[in-house]
Amino acid sequence: MIADFHRALLALMLAGIAIFPSRAMAQLSVPGKLMTYRTVDADSGEELLRSRHWQTVDGTAAMEIAATTYPAGTQVISECAFGKGLDRPATAFRSVMRSATGELERSDFDTFDPRYYPFVAQSITGDMQPGTCLNRRMIDFAAVLRADSATTWLWSDSGLVGVILQGDGDETITVPAGKFDASRIRIDVDLSKLFPRVPELFLKLVKPHFTIWVSRADPHYVLRMDGFGSNAGPDHKNTRVELASIENLKPGSLPAIPSLAPADAPDSTPPLTTVNSASFAQGGRTGKVTLATGATSGGELLLTHVAFSNGLATESRTLIDHRATPVTVYLDDRSFAANAAMVRKHLLFFRRAAFPDDPKKDLPAELYGGDTTLGLVLPRLLPHGSDETIFHVMDFTGQVNQLKIMKEGSTTIALTTDDRPAIHAQLIPIVDVPLLLRPLAYFFIPSFDAYFDTDAPHRLLKFEGPLGPPGVPNATMIADENLPAANPTGAENTR
Repeated sequence: MIADFHRALLALMLAGIAIFPSRAMAQLSVPGKLMTYRTVDADSGEELLRSRHWQTVDGTAAMEIAATTYPAGTQVISECAFGKGLDRPATAFRSVMRSATGELERSDFDTFDPRYYPFVAQSITGDMQPGTCLNRRMIDFAAVLRADSATTWLWSDSGLVGVILQGDGDETITVPAGKFDASRIRIDVDLSKLFPRVPELFLKLVKPHFTIWVSRADPHYVLRMDGFGSNAGPDHKNTRVELASIENLKPGSLPAIPSLAPADAPDSTPPLTTVNSASFAQGGRTGKVTLATGATSGGELLLTHVAFSNGLATESRTLIDHRATPVTVYLDDRSFAANAAMVRKHLLFFRRAAFPDDPKKDLPAELYGGDTTLGLVLPRLLPHGSDETIFHVMDFTGQVNQLKIMKEGSTTIALTTDDRPAIHAQLIPIVDVPLLLRPLAYFFIPSFDAYFDTDAPHRLLKFEGPLGPPGVPNATMIADENLPAANPTGAENTR
């Protein structure tokens, strides 16, 4: 949420956006073939990762699978499911990352249904595709190879991104898999819906573009991609994905696929104590929020449960260990449909092994989950003896952002039947904006207003700000006067 804005800002300033996440490249498969790709540093030639891609069927659903290996031995198995057929957008995604020692570092599960993405600002139509599992069969490559253009829209929690493919001529290229007759395709990225408030002229000036080469012969598989394909960290600014080999699919030669269970959890739910509850509204969306804590053998569990009025429920968990660096052990977000079925789940451990693309990743000591569990963390970070506190947050993209809580003074907050004295503070992202872009900072750097009880433990009484991607309306959370005695509704759904 908060981290989404900083990530989007960086995408705008650096003219780059992760259209093809490195953990989800299953769309590179070809029927009946085992495709092996390698990602290299375009400057040094160092190999950064290698992935194998193939298609299979699980029950009645077509599946595209990617098995990725990093030099450190980290293994990632990802799969995109096409429950409505390979000519339609993907319907689900699952992925598991394990270190060389077999330890779980992250797992992801998504059901691609806009109903389960409550903060998406724009409407999603049937021809739009989830960015995690781009289906290249839905792109009119025949038109592109005629030097015409084809456009598709990709969606995610961060919003909508347009992808325009334009044929750019033919050539013969050599990749590790051999020499191929190829068509060069330029890909331009339309960020207008991702940044609806940024002036159109500026978006045209910073429009990102990439280049891919595909085989001239059908099924037009990818031979090379320049400019994206890995989040390889600051040491590898320019990356290239290239076809290393193509061979007939032999089931016996495929890597073993681990369990991709969507409920892969580090531990069970301990007894919880409710410390805050509230109602919220955002545009036409309303719901109830419950915040609770519980003790585990590994530290303190922070849990925020949000029950939306349409039946969707989300549950965010972070495990805090004050003896550890960073202080957060993991971030675990879950979503439940109205029938209590889990429809999304993301688990990420806050340690370097979870980032094989960036083994030197900086994880500050005061690093917290960039999600709704901040409603439990912020009262603890309220400045004492000074006017501001600085800390860091990280979401599932791995983007670390710096935030500042700045005291603004005292005020009064109206709760249900009573006025309550409160401490007013602002939550402000700390972003080093280049001088050229400072006039535009208003459009994409958010700020949030928070109001805390004057008495310890300084319960969060009110919160206002744009939760979600750019363009969403401001959300308002108002605390209940009296705390419920029960645990968060829906805790029994956790596994």
